[in-house]
Amino acid sequence: MKKIERILAIIVLLLENELVSTAQLAQRFDVTKRTIFRDIETIELAGFPIISHPGRNGGFSLVDSFKLRTYTYSGEEKQDILNALNIQEGLFGISDQQNTIKEKITLIQEKTTQKRQLKKQFSFESPTMHRPEIEAETKMKINQINLSLKQNRKMTIWYVDNKGDHTQRTIHPYELMLMNGSWYIYSYCEERDACRYFKVTRIRQLTIQKMTFEPTEYSNSRLIESDGELIQLRFKKEDLGKLYDYYTEDEIEVGDNHVDVMIYANQQKTILPFLLMFGNGVRVIAPEKLKELHKQEIIKLNETYQNDC
Repeated sequence: MKKIERILAIIVLLLENELVSTAQLAQRFDVTKRTIFRDIETIELAGFPIISHPGRNGGFSLVDSFKLRTYTYSGEEKQDILNALNIQEGLFGISDQQNTIKEKITLIQEKTTQKRQLKKQFSFESPTMHRPEIEAETKMKINQINLSLKQNRKMTIWYVDNKGDHTQRTIHPYELMLMNGSWYIYSYCEERDACRYFKVTRIRQLTIQKMTFEPTEYSNSRLIESDGELIQLRFKKEDLGKLYDYYTEDEIEVGDNHVDVMIYANQQKTILPFLLMFGNGVRVIAPEKLKELHKQEIIKLNETYQNDC
């Protein structure tokens, strides 16, 4: 255990106990009593009011008034912190630092709730649409990306784009974000001399460089679509539950035998892969251009298997 971790753990023990002996601390952290004395001195220099109790039953304690000031978070607020850490664990995996924080807050929370069983109110079995194997692989990449973000280090990535082309890029990572069920890293790309989104699953390999970059003000260029053109889609009635995953109540009109969805959008081509997920369970009502594009995609799918006949 590193010295800073040991000192933080000693502080927690002092907060949670009336008196802690030198022998207890030395045994707990597998160090000498002399090391414990040096740690206590460090804690005192940091501003913690420690009282030394001499004698056989002596040890160290904190001034009671100081202890009261450390419990300014309510039980609900401490639970909120634990929930946030559980969410972070589900999304990114757990780090040693996070685990230490969880243990400390849980210890304090148990003390203030008479050691009642704490409920885990949030959990993430699979926070994205990826298979578990892809999810695990993505979390490993995200941990590396987070390290690069914290240290402002450049990254070299080997990336596969939408066309299936392999490229090597040097990027300055700015922001990691979860959009539409997938992780993206928003970065400045040296090769393109512009900011780009890179989908984490398409990063086949990454290396954190020793070279750092100077963080600059950047504009996240996520575009909000203007009103665009009215699109009307007709789905089977049994797909109503699925449709609430994508559309609001105001965009859905439930009929006797079908469900109509009316939205405004500019990028009609981006809707096509979504429509294909529903197979023959969706029909484009308007506009005519999108209807023709949908028909063309269905023809292409049919041609895929014609050579097998």
